[in-house]
Amino acid sequence: MKHKVKVMVETEKRGLFGRRRTVLEKRTMWVDDETYREIRRQQKEHARRPYSMEEMMFYDDLFED
Repeated sequence: MKHKVKVMVETEKRGLFGRRRTVLEKRTMWVDDETYREIRRQQKEHARRPYSMEEMMFYDDLFED
């Protein structure tokens, strides 16, 4: 079975004065079951990771604790 997944892909674009720069674009891709399960597993692991020191400092500043 195929799954439709949105992913961020690095692409090169021409900027001001013709200079090339690397940007992230959101694209839709079709993947098979095995790849889809791997992507979902990585997303779940990323959501469960503990906050980094920078993130904790940001949230402290944001909520003024």
